Amino acid sequence: MFHTLCLYIHIVSAVGSIGPLFSLIPIIKKMESAEVEQLSGLVQSFQSAITVVKHAGHVLVFSGIILVIISGWTWTTSWVVLTIAIMIGSIVFLARAFKPTLKTFATQEFQKELFIKKLRKATWQYIFILLIMLWLMVAKPVLW
Repeated sequence: MFHTLCLYIHIVSAVGSIGPLFSLIPIIKKMESAEVEQLSGLVQSFQSAITVVKHAGHVLVFSGIILVIISGWTWTTSWVVLTIAIMIGSIVFLARAFKPTLKTFATQEFQKELFIKKLRKATWQYIFILLIMLWLMVAKPVLW
């Protein structure tokens, strides 16, 4: 029962850490046609989605640790090692991809087109990274 509950929490947190990223795509699209004065609400929505992704990621990591401990998997299993390695890289990526770009909003450094371009690129890259981790957790490939 405990394993099933942890697995359920892990799956829901995976959805919570990937799902909001897809909501960013239409937000970015709306940013293109919005006037600079209207961007504030869209940027706040973008930041809120990133916050949800971040907190769901915390739950995902914690539930993943519990699942490895209570299951038959070991920390040296190939898909576990690769997931952890990619996860560490994604944490660094998340910090560097969105925060510096979002901080430029409403400053003298702000350039709307460059701002949108960076957010779009980072969003798709992060979706790709998280989908790789999702594949590793679902497929559990034995690579060594």
